[in-house]
Amino acid sequence: MAQRILVIRPSRQADQFIALLEQTGVQVCQTPVMSIEPIVDGQSIKNLILEVDNFDKAICVSGNAAELTIEWLDRYWPMQPVGIEFFAVGQQTAQILAAADIAALSPSGRQNSEALLGLAELQDLSGQRVIIFRGQGGREILGDTLVKRGARVDYCELYKRVINPEQALLARQQLSQSDCLVAHSGELLVALGDQFGELGAETAVVVPSERVAEIARELGYRNIVSAENALPESMLAAVQKAL
Repeated sequence: MAQRILVIRPSRQADQFIALLEQTGVQVCQTPVMSIEPIVDGQSIKNLILEVDNFDKAICVSGNAAELTIEWLDRYWPMQPVGIEFFAVGQQTAQILAAADIAALSPSGRQNSEALLGLAELQDLSGQRVIIFRGQGGREILGDTLVKRGARVDYCELYKRVINPEQALLARQQLSQSDCLVAHSGELLVALGDQFGELGAETAVVVPSERVAEIARELGYRNIVSAENALPESMLAAVQKAL
């Protein structure tokens, strides 16, 4: 019988990770416990987009942030604004920007804020303005560190993450019948709740970073595999290791 993989991240149009999983012959159960909802009546977003050419650097923290940034720029900038240097937290995010003819620097290896902060171009930011495109309530380490390095930082929050309680309950029920849970963020794990003493605590859980692995431990998971990063190939390798 095929091994069963439970994936709980938001649905995507062309999910490369799901496609890779299915090619290996496992049974994929996709139960998105969270949805990404764009902020549509965003006057504050519009104000920042209209003055985006006044920024020295722009950072997209996720694929969702990149896609929505492109949409907002297309709406108000028929020609790409010049003189602004783009950065992406991960290579997938950089690829989304590249498809819209926006070249963005991104870290290799680990795909997170800490790795991005290691780039030489983000060390001395005295007198520079940086805009960070993200969802509501994202991590603060990026902005806080850039401020310490001399930057003036503005957050442009383009979407919100919405937990679906019914889907979270369903995923929790599916957990004990699954061989492996794949959680791309700590927030997704938190939505499933504590696993102390639960059958789900024995299920292998694959996460994209040591930071999310720590959240998994705090929630009671015992069999945790941390991928090198959140790229589909890395997550697949971690699933194969877990199984």
